[in-house]
Amino acid sequence: MSMNVLGEPVSMRDHVLSRLVGGLIILCLVIDGASKLVPWPSVIEAMDRIGYGSSDALGRGLGAITTACIALTTIQPTSIVGAILWTSYLGNALVTHLPTV
Repeated sequence: MSMNVLGEPVSMRDHVLSRLVGGLIILCLVIDGASKLVPWPSVIEAMDRIGYGSSDALGRGLGAITTACIALTTIQPTSIVGAILWTSYLGNALVTHLPTV
């Protein structure tokens, strides 16, 4: 049986469920990063509609940042750095979509 941070036992079911949910999130982010690395017309059009402009280089750059954040988050010794980078990346995405007042 595993232990959590507080030293309390964690059931096998909870441990497996947390791994599955984490894996699902990582899979979604890998698909997102990979779709930006490949210059598909639908991705470029969606970026243009959002307001980023229709640039292949920008799409690849965002894909590279997403992929780097995924790698840093999934590797245990660098997971804190990855979490900090995800916070800034997703915070900037949120600010981009806020209406200007």
